[in-house]
Amino acid sequence: MARSRAADADEAGFSLVEILVTLSVMSVVMVMFTTAVLQIYGNSNTAQTIAASRSQLNQAFQRFDREVRYASWIATPGKVDTAWYVEFASSDAKQCLQLRLETAPAQAKDNNTDGTGVLQLLRWTPGAPPAKNQPGQTIASQLVTDAAGPFTLVPAGVSSTADPSFTPDFQALRVQLTARVGVSTATVSTTFTALNTSRNTPSTHACSAGRPS
Repeated sequence: MARSRAADADEAGFSLVEILVTLSVMSVVMVMFTTAVLQIYGNSNTAQTIAASRSQLNQAFQRFDREVRYASWIATPGKVDTAWYVEFASSDAKQCLQLRLETAPAQAKDNNTDGTGVLQLLRWTPGAPPAKNQPGQTIASQLVTDAAGPFTLVPAGVSSTADPSFTPDFQALRVQLTARVGVSTATVSTTFTALNTSRNTPSTHACSAGRPS
């Protein structure tokens, strides 16, 4: 009787098949857990990047507010090759400024925030326009735009289709920028009124020479 109980004790435990099944289940669980952790980590990184892009856009618009708000002239925006342009003159007309959104920059990307959809600000004095593709001060990057472009001039003395009863006395520049990181986007759109313009502001200016032909 004692020998039978000893034999039963020796045979107690898990079989090889049970161990293999347990290991397989644990492997599947670990794969699912790791995938979930990586997905959460990736989503968190994307959310942080989008938040940073939105903050970058907000800072850019604050900069535009200071520059465009007191402009004495705004050009009609346009596209040359792969870049969108709009020029404007300072309040005293002694300085020209240009916003240039290059949708396909020639420079190679060195990280995830450079080389794609770069918005730059350029300055020069009238009569000394910058050379084509001359680097400017980078305001924002990772920007995308549609066929309509990021810049729209709202002329003075011309009523808009949104409110035909209202006719503005000043020129205005509507700017819409969209930052894209992966499949996520952040869009900011604002209209800046140039308080030093009027219905008599000419359509041409010496600052027009800053746009490449």
